[in-house]
Amino acid sequence: MAVTRSEPTLELAARLLEEVGFEKRLVGIRMAAMGGANPLALFSLAEVADFIHIDDYETALRDNNSTVGYIDPSALARWVSEVLEDEELATAILEREAAGENYGSVAMPIKELLLERIEQCREVLAPAGQEPV
Repeated sequence: MAVTRSEPTLELAARLLEEVGFEKRLVGIRMAAMGGANPLALFSLAEVADFIHIDDYETALRDNNSTVGYIDPSALARWVSEVLEDEELATAILEREAAGENYGSVAMPIKELLLERIEQCREVLAPAGQEPV
């Protein structure tokens, strides 16, 4: 469900691909049936996108180590808005959150949204001669 978003400025694109410092990190929760809920510090939008996942049903049935990479969508939107300063992306995250009934129904659409924005940033930076991350 790709939606065209406005092209980020060079400054915003660079900020979205950079790591943030410890004070501005986002904390996700890696949840596993056998391992419980374990917090994990995330320092970039790319790390967040990579972290968000839900093992499929078949994996959960046969593997006691299946996991969910959980990030509260509202907290993610707030982090994107306040730390990364991308209001458009933050609004899109909240729209995706509102479209679902539970985390399982919104996690992957939110991940796809983040991956699309990351790719958009890389495309903006490439012609500018900046090294894409």
